[in-house]
Amino acid sequence: MIQICLATGAVGLFTFYNGQQRVNAIAESLSGEIGDRISTELNHYLHLPSQINQANNQVNIDAISIFLRGLKYGKNGRVFIIERSGLVVGTSTSESNCLLVDGKPQRINVLNSKDALSQTAAKYLLKMYGRFDAIQVSEHIEAILDGEEHFIRVQNWQDGSGRYWLIVIVVPASQFTGSEQNYTQTMILLCCAVLAIAILIGMLTARSISTPLHKLSEASQAITHGKIDTRVKVEGTSEIKSLLESFNMMAEMITNSFLQLEKSNQELELRVQSRTHELNASKASLQRTNFLLSRRESLLRKQQDILFSLTKDKSLNQGNFIDAVQNITRTGSHALNVERVSIWLFDKTKTLLHCLDLYIKSTNLHTEADFLTSQNYPRFFATLRAKHVIAVEDVQEEDYLQELIDAYFKPAGTVSLLIKSFEVDGQVTGIIVFEHIDVERLWLPEEDSFASSLADLLSLGMESQERHRAEEKLRIEQMKSERLLLNVLPQEIVERLKLSQSKAVANKVSETYSDQMLNQTIDPMLDNLDNGVNGAIVADAFDEVTVLFADIVNFTEYASAISASDLVNCLNDIFSEFDRLVDLYDLEKIKTIGDAYMAVGGLPIPSKDHAEAIAEMALEMQLSIQKFKRLDGSPFLLRIGIHTGQAIAGVIGTKKFIYDLWGDTVNVASRMESHGIAGCIQVTEATYQLLKNKYQLEQRKAIYIKGKGEMITYILKGRVEI
Repeated sequence: MIQICLATGAVGLFTFYNGQQRVNAIAESLSGEIGDRISTELNHYLHLPSQINQANNQVNIDAISIFLRGLKYGKNGRVFIIERSGLVVGTSTSESNCLLVDGKPQRINVLNSKDALSQTAAKYLLKMYGRFDAIQVSEHIEAILDGEEHFIRVQNWQDGSGRYWLIVIVVPASQFTGSEQNYTQTMILLCCAVLAIAILIGMLTARSISTPLHKLSEASQAITHGKIDTRVKVEGTSEIKSLLESFNMMAEMITNSFLQLEKSNQELELRVQSRTHELNASKASLQRTNFLLSRRESLLRKQQDILFSLTKDKSLNQGNFIDAVQNITRTGSHALNVERVSIWLFDKTKTLLHCLDLYIKSTNLHTEADFLTSQNYPRFFATLRAKHVIAVEDVQEEDYLQELIDAYFKPAGTVSLLIKSFEVDGQVTGIIVFEHIDVERLWLPEEDSFASSLADLLSLGMESQERHRAEEKLRIEQMKSERLLLNVLPQEIVERLKLSQSKAVANKVSETYSDQMLNQTIDPMLDNLDNGVNGAIVADAFDEVTVLFADIVNFTEYASAISASDLVNCLNDIFSEFDRLVDLYDLEKIKTIGDAYMAVGGLPIPSKDHAEAIAEMALEMQLSIQKFKRLDGSPFLLRIGIHTGQAIAGVIGTKKFIYDLWGDTVNVASRMESHGIAGCIQVTEATYQLLKNKYQLEQRKAIYIKGKGEMITYILKGRVEI
């Protein structure tokens, strides 16, 4: 039915489309014939020579309009002839193509025509082409004018005298489509009738075919529900009859098969009964085997998960042995479902066992038991030394356990026992004990393997604990050695000495400060340092540093008047304050010589503000020295000298070496101090240039410096107030 509807619809569409094409062809043919006839008449009326006067031309033009009104092209059509400027030459309407203006006749423009259809057609052509002289060839146009479809024929005409006109024929489409619409309606009604008849015939044909098939379907369903005697009547077309006969034959075969199957089922039932007795006989054995396999599989999976989690235990891997022991006893008790799990450690003589941890499952508590000695339990200790694994199903049956029954097993209710020893560095260190209560227990190979794994973890834990202890001890010794080196050398120099792997520095430090390093283990880092016998291995040249020398005025007389301990304590207090200032301004202390103090800025790491840092420290030193008093209550005074320039720094020697400084800059700074004024800070011209914009400096008279001659120096007063 769908195919019939589609075919009928396609025929209808084709008929409609073909009718439209026929209308267009007829319209184009008719308008073309009218155009050709008009062109012929124009040639006839306007054949006079160009010398004919205007009056004759006007007569001919009027004759053209009369001719156009007489054409047979339909009552609603229009024909007009216009010049390229739009002036009307002739029209098929009754409208005059001329108007009197000042007594003279003038032709009207088609755009001003009183005939609406002519005016609308002319405007449509202007809208389409822009201007009339743009139309160069004949055109057949379909257009909607005043809401109705029209056919427009535009045709050029010209003659030898220079006339170049347009012939426009406008015909409504309804003039051609009237009969075509009647034809189309007739075809549509005919198609609908054919469609209805085809659908009716198709339905009757389908019903005649589907009725026996429906009966066949009902019979098939009846057979599936157990009605194997169902048959169908053979009727219908030859193909359907063949299908129905095949169905009846199949139903007959199914009936016979069911009868044979029922007989076979009876025979099979007898055979099943005989085999059932045999299966029942082995069922109990199979169930026991399956239970054991299931138990072992579950146990192995559980043990695997537990061991995996224990290997990731941080307490075991990080040397926290006590937490690891408690975790192992608790995990072992729940994994093997035993009441008590304990871990025991041997002493060095292997004659005493100390319980490190005992976990009791029923109370979920960790505790410690008494010591076990070989003197009280000699046979048990002898067995432990001889065997690494002890698995006992009933403790009452083993002779070497009899000495433990009254003292240990009966109070705890222990019935079965599993013992595994563990080693550290190849030596037996202790045992792990699993105690089962209530009923006897046969220890499976999987349980024995799990106990061995826990013993291995204990060995690993003890080794990790020892390793962490050694690492911590080594780290502490390294920190001590590191602090000792940093008290002697700058940090950067220490790092460079480490990289150079020189041992001499460590040797000299250990010799110089041997009193401080008694009973200490030499750090491996120091053991890798070697300054050798060739002197300095670290030396650097610096383009610009600032050196400070400070000396306590008249300290020699003061030292002779006090005791040695008071002298050392006094210097220690003063220089400790100076050391604090060195750290405060990120400077480097070089050394002290008697009551003189030497510091430098700009090394070992170069800096841009080394001169300012030294200046700030010098001012602070002058203030801090006033805190210290002599015996008579008078304050100490400092002479400070500062100079800026190039220098070389490094470590030399093989004994009592230090990080020292050399060069002319050092000598000049020392001269600034020795030729300075008590309580003042004397700087050179080089230092002055770096400080003059931020500090108050007072110029002194030229002074004579040995090896330098006369030099202009300055006294540093303080920072410029902003």
